[in-house]
Amino acid sequence: MRGTEYMQQPRFAIYTRISRDRVGAGLGVERQQEDCEALVAQLGGVVVAAYSDNDISAYSGKHRPGYESLLHSVKAGDIDAVAVWHQDRLLRRTIDLEKYIDLCQPLGVATHTVKAGTFDLATPSGRAVAKTLAAWAAYEVETSTDRVKASKLQAARAGKTSGGNRAYGWNQDGMSLREAEAAVVREIVDRFIAGDSWNRIAVDLNSRSIPTAKGKMWSAINVANVAKLKRHYGIRDHNGVEYEAAWEPLLSRDKYEDLQLAIKRGQVLYGKRSYARKHLLTGFVHCGLCGTRMRIINAQQRDGSYSPAFSCRKNDHRGQEVGCGKVKRKKDPVELLVIDCIMYRLDTPEVSGLLSADAATPELKRLMREHETQRQRLEEILSLYSTNELTHDEYKVAKASAQSRLDTLTREIERTSSKRITANVPSGKTLRETWDQADLVWKRQLLDTLIEGVYIHPKKPGDGKAKFRGFIFNPDRVEIRWKI
Repeated sequence: MRGTEYMQQPRFAIYTRISRDRVGAGLGVERQQEDCEALVAQLGGVVVAAYSDNDISAYSGKHRPGYESLLHSVKAGDIDAVAVWHQDRLLRRTIDLEKYIDLCQPLGVATHTVKAGTFDLATPSGRAVAKTLAAWAAYEVETSTDRVKASKLQAARAGKTSGGNRAYGWNQDGMSLREAEAAVVREIVDRFIAGDSWNRIAVDLNSRSIPTAKGKMWSAINVANVAKLKRHYGIRDHNGVEYEAAWEPLLSRDKYEDLQLAIKRGQVLYGKRSYARKHLLTGFVHCGLCGTRMRIINAQQRDGSYSPAFSCRKNDHRGQEVGCGKVKRKKDPVELLVIDCIMYRLDTPEVSGLLSADAATPELKRLMREHETQRQRLEEILSLYSTNELTHDEYKVAKASAQSRLDTLTREIERTSSKRITANVPSGKTLRETWDQADLVWKRQLLDTLIEGVYIHPKKPGDGKAKFRGFIFNPDRVEIRWKI
């Protein structure tokens, strides 16, 4: 008898939703659940399923897992009715309501609400009421959105903070500095302007156990985003339009300009040639006999094993002769020798003083501005040619002249920038400690600053007895040609 009574009770699915759960506790959906359970009991039904979407809008069109599960239960015939707190918890767009009606109407599934009564979607009047409420719900969202947009624009024009998550270096109010973090922001910006990489700064901050604003470890993109944040420089950005901020800036506008120049400098220097190499000395090592740039190969040793070695190749992949093919040397002892020589040379006050010059010099700024002007001129020449305002011959002459000047400026920027690498040695650390902890990009930048090339000369009788750092290797057969 009890089983028969249970089967006669209408089977309800409860659906709850809240658009914004500011505390993340789900309290809003819990209250809706309790009210819906009371409604089902009042209607003499039984709850057989409950679905919920917490912190998800019904107007945005985003996927709602709980709502999709509810529709699946309706389609499968597992429920007889739906209970919601209000229709706008279930649907806020008329397009969604039409689909919901098309699903529920043939199956006779009714929708009951705590606040707005029952919608009999099987009748024209019930559907009309549901559509009317959905239309008003959509209107409410749209007008609310317009009010929010107008309010945000007004706040931006007044230079006020936009709210949201706390920015690194600032307190939650967005107006006052968090001094310990502000010092880190200044360090990040100064180091990048001086020539440091985002990745190396991130590695260093992690090694010092300095967390991000969310208490996590740094990545290169985190560091870059913090440095580029316009609020640090007293700029209130809103939809791409900049306004004067109402708060005291953490860094000056001059510093912001220096940062933009440093970013462009990186694009100029490394957009053309990449430091993304597997080995430290790739591209630096030359044959001492013919001068050909040596490549790295896996050379077989006497015991049958293989290890990387620098080799002068006689022919390229097309079979054309490019070198003498007479010099080959193990990679590891050559690298160790070059590193030792760099450490020794940089330990002199003359060289270290020369390298540690101020990063943001007027000369570098002038070069960067001229480089940008010349780049735009090159684009303008191409545009004039594409619109037939220049003949092909005129285009070739103008392009060659502009490209030549651009290449010259790039080389001047490289020379000016290369004198700033060692300015990035963190306070309290030696150059050797910095080298050991640095990434390959930084190491190769430093090599490019100091070294014109490394030349490996042929072996001579007696070299087989020479020892260096555990290798049978004669350092006298390696010549380092220095830039400074």
